[in-house]
Amino acid sequence: MKRLLGYTFLFLALCSCTGGGRYAAMRSGLDSINQLNRTDQPFTPAGVQPYMDYFDQHGTANDRMLAHYLMGRAFYEQGEAPMALQYYHEAIDCADTTAQDCDYPQLARVYGQMALVFYDQGLYRQHLRYDNRSVEYAWRGRDTLLALRNYGQECFSYTNLNMPDSAIFVIEDVVSKYERYGYHRNAAIALGCTIMSLLDNGEYSKAKRYMDIYESGSGFFDAQGNIAKGREVYYGFKGLYYIKTGKLDSAEYYFRKELRDGEDFNNQLSGALGLAKVYRQYHHHDSATKYALYAYDMNDSLYARRATQTVERLQAMYDYSRNQEIAQKEKENTAKEKRKLYVSVSLLLAIMAVSAYLFLRMSEERQKQRALYLQNLEQLEQTQSEILQLRLHADEYEELLAEKEKLLVRQSEELQMHSQKQLLSRAVIEKNLQESDIYHVLQSKRYGQGLSVDELRACRKLIIENLPELNNLLLLKQYKLNSKDFNVCILFRLGFKSKEIGNMLKISPGRVSQICAKILHNVFGKDDGGAAELIEILHEIR
Repeated sequence: MKRLLGYTFLFLALCSCTGGGRYAAMRSGLDSINQLNRTDQPFTPAGVQPYMDYFDQHGTANDRMLAHYLMGRAFYEQGEAPMALQYYHEAIDCADTTAQDCDYPQLARVYGQMALVFYDQGLYRQHLRYDNRSVEYAWRGRDTLLALRNYGQECFSYTNLNMPDSAIFVIEDVVSKYERYGYHRNAAIALGCTIMSLLDNGEYSKAKRYMDIYESGSGFFDAQGNIAKGREVYYGFKGLYYIKTGKLDSAEYYFRKELRDGEDFNNQLSGALGLAKVYRQYHHHDSATKYALYAYDMNDSLYARRATQTVERLQAMYDYSRNQEIAQKEKENTAKEKRKLYVSVSLLLAIMAVSAYLFLRMSEERQKQRALYLQNLEQLEQTQSEILQLRLHADEYEELLAEKEKLLVRQSEELQMHSQKQLLSRAVIEKNLQESDIYHVLQSKRYGQGLSVDELRACRKLIIENLPELNNLLLLKQYKLNSKDFNVCILFRLGFKSKEIGNMLKISPGRVSQICAKILHNVFGKDDGGAAELIEILHEIR
């Protein structure tokens, strides 16, 4: 039985090691793709597919969520928004929000990316709904920065829904939280998102205050006041502020700066419209007409670009339908592979069931052995106690004493046969002694309460189990130690002082000293010394 059990556990251990190594390698690969995702480096659905297949079979809920999320990100970067949404939904289904180890920050990122897809599609209310879920899970995962960043994104949807008051509220709320948690640069950056809404509301002084904070604290501006590449739309906001406050020279400067530095459609359109407004107020009709026509051309280009994007979205929907057909075929192939897997799993379960049965049988056997050991320990301590008592009247009960000593030898052998203990180190022995129940009782009674018969028996059992050599030495008949002598000796070994032992045994300090001298002389052959010397010797014996 033992040999079969050994082979079974060896087989399971090898399976476990092999599976564990495979899992570690696959998880490392998945983390590498996740690092590519976080650093905006390219990766493809084909690169993610093996990891998604593996973790769908062998991974945790968090593994599966991450794998499906990265598949969605791969499709999103290829412009296939419907496929991206499908895998984002699957990632959410993989998450186990009832588990203590649920990766809430990752779940928040999934919802955040879904919200971004809806925003790109112009579905602003859906963006708000999914962004709210993203913020909720980021807070649950205690990712403060992620929660605040996603919360701040809501202002863009409110702006597009023509709800400037809501956009301003969101930004001012998130800025106060950024400041509270020490993210001062993020707070400054966020303020830049609400300038247009403030200008639309006519809150010019607040808009100016926020622009000053944005320029000084965002880190986007160089020493000459130029904003970082790609953020030139801010010049349009600033130009509009100067138009509304009647500073046309400054407005013209920033609109021209936007036209010169901002090369995309949005900046060209914003800059041209701004200059047309400036020259209209200057009554320079030719210049106003020139920039109005330029803005008209930019608007046409922007409209054509958006129309192209709409066609691309429709094409993505068509591709999505085709991919669904392909996915169905792959699902059928996967079903075949699963059937093979079920056979392997069934075999493994059968092996595990046999192993469990054998383990239970061995466990029951160990329990029986332990019960016999405790029974023998009880009998041995009882015999030992009787011998110590009989030694007080050795002459009167000499024959009975000899009989009990023979019984003690036999019971000691039986106890040793059923003992499951190995040779213990000194540190383990001390730990066993000081963590025992009876030791705590002794600690509570050392200042005056006497020990009961049962408590003294528990002390002797503790010594028999953990210090058998000391126990056997003190019981040798040539030393003629009685119960009082034995109890004093083991209490010294357990670390108690003479006065404390006198309290617990209800004897005088003088009597304790006499017993010390007797043990030193009879057992260890020393004619001088006291408690300190005896304690030192006792601690050397295991």
